[in-house]
Amino acid sequence: MARSGLCWNDGCTGGLGFWGANGHDGIWHIALSESLSKGSFLMPIFSGQGIENYHIGFDLLLALFHKISFIPIPNLYFQVIPPVLAFLVGLLTYKFVLLWTRSEKASLWSTFFVYFGGSFGWLVSLIRGQGWGGESMFWSMQSVSTLINPPFALSLVFLLAGLVLLLKLDEKFSRWIFLLCVLSFGILIEIKVYAGILALGGLMVAGVYSRGVLLPGNRFGFWSQWLGLRIGSTPPNLLKRCLLTKASR
Repeated sequence: MARSGLCWNDGCTGGLGFWGANGHDGIWHIALSESLSKGSFLMPIFSGQGIENYHIGFDLLLALFHKISFIPIPNLYFQVIPPVLAFLVGLLTYKFVLLWTRSEKASLWSTFFVYFGGSFGWLVSLIRGQGWGGESMFWSMQSVSTLINPPFALSLVFLLAGLVLLLKLDEKFSRWIFLLCVLSFGILIEIKVYAGILALGGLMVAGVYSRGVLLPGNRFGFWSQWLGLRIGSTPPNLLKRCLLTKASR
């Protein structure tokens, strides 16, 4: 990941190098973020076409960081943001498991497997005589390739942050923590759609089952929880409407 977006050789006579999926995904996110940083909400690869039905949360944040720091977007995407996301995923995993299990040993093991764990897809490929492969055998992205997809890694950060806040609410209710929790889960839909669907769907099922996960004492019940989640998803939806309206003009 860190090698992508840099000069292929001395003097950059060979152009820039992009490794693996970055030859497509990386270039797409860079082009989109560059366009957003200039105030344009048009598709960078289709002239005159507005951005529609796409989760642009990560790209908006990337454009914002570029405007604030003046660091080139390719460097932010390939060299700066991935290490930060890797650190946050590990830190939040440790914090979440510690709050959940009250076991430091479990927290350390969980953090270890977040960085170094993987599936047994390679074993299936090996048995089939297909060599050492099978990374996506069970439709699950492995630790070694998580940072190749920065929006996915960012969705893990918000998902874990939401879970940490959820457990804190279970200990003691706080309006500010509740709002941050709602925001963490609600904004997922604009970072990675499937992350938002899994998170909000899971919370709805948990709310139906327990009717008191978010608010101790069941003071407001399930519907207030669901309303809170809807409020959390409202800002991204409003932003999306504004983007589509502006792009269509």
